[in-house]
Amino acid sequence: MKISAAAAALLSLAVPTATAWTAVPTSTSIVRSSSVSIRSPSLLQSTTVKDAAVEEVAAAPDTGAREFGVVNTNKLSKLYDLVVIGGGPAGVAGAIKAAQMGRRAIVIDKPKFDAGVLPNGLDLFFGGPTGLFSKALRDLAKSTNVGALRAQEMESDVIWKQITNGIVKLAMRNSEGQCRTLARYGIDYLQGSAMLLGEDDPANAVAEKKFAKDMDSPEDGLRSVKVTHTGVLDDYVGFVDDAEVTVTGTKVLVCTGSKSTRLPGIPFEESHRIFDSDTINLLGYFPRSVTISGLGIIGIEFANIFNALGVEDVNILVRGDVETSTKKLGMDMDVANELMRLLTESGVKVLE
Repeated sequence: MKISAAAAALLSLAVPTATAWTAVPTSTSIVRSSSVSIRSPSLLQSTTVKDAAVEEVAAAPDTGAREFGVVNTNKLSKLYDLVVIGGGPAGVAGAIKAAQMGRRAIVIDKPKFDAGVLPNGLDLFFGGPTGLFSKALRDLAKSTNVGALRAQEMESDVIWKQITNGIVKLAMRNSEGQCRTLARYGIDYLQGSAMLLGEDDPANAVAEKKFAKDMDSPEDGLRSVKVTHTGVLDDYVGFVDDAEVTVTGTKVLVCTGSKSTRLPGIPFEESHRIFDSDTINLLGYFPRSVTISGLGIIGIEFANIFNALGVEDVNILVRGDVETSTKKLGMDMDVANELMRLLTESGVKVLE
């Protein structure tokens, strides 16, 4: 079955970037997902958990509409007190706070990866932090004894499948829980690409006339948001896919999160072995070796994770020296020296 088509940007904080090169086991199958080519099925495409969820949805009666991420057109045609762009922790929390104050709110969120959306509309990454994959992988690395599994002569692909199943389970529980919470508070959740329209946009001018009597303070004005590639429910024609709608609110909260910075000259899209901190969750195999460029927080975190998972060859490439790099992080030198000692003793190679 083809699967249908994700911390706050209010703060100008950028997540430190980590780039990883991995050694991939030999495989003949090639799968393309989200413009990243990989030679084995990715986490989001092949896990048993997700396949089971897809089968369960397929077996259910076809209602002609998705369960998550769609809103009735009658609701969308009315004025919202708060329109939230971005469905991460900050966006969800902001919408809930507005609802607790008796305000009408909607969350608009674009899924990070089309492959991460189930047929019922559930986005595995909705409501989760930017580093959900790394946090889940870190916890599983602590509880999974890879050495013992290999001693039982389990193949690396089987071990990785077990690890990724656990990640998807966690993501599904988190995402569905967030959707249920929004529903309990009466908050609408719409999947799609949002674009904030300017004050002088014709659609915004029309909305000001339409909702003139509905605004608490007309002098404060309102803002409209155009949402494309979305699904809506219409009372006459039912579910409409790939629609375009305009949502209007007296306030707009932008919580689009952050993304890793990609340096020029690195073939992220062309290679199946090069990932950044956003696309590492597309890793579909158990790597033999991992090389991480950058001694940032994310780079150190993934070095520890893959080392704990039993990857024998884990390297961190540092531009310049360790002291300069750790000072950029604002890290105390005594703490930095102890961290480098623990990394080295655990088997991670730090190359200056």
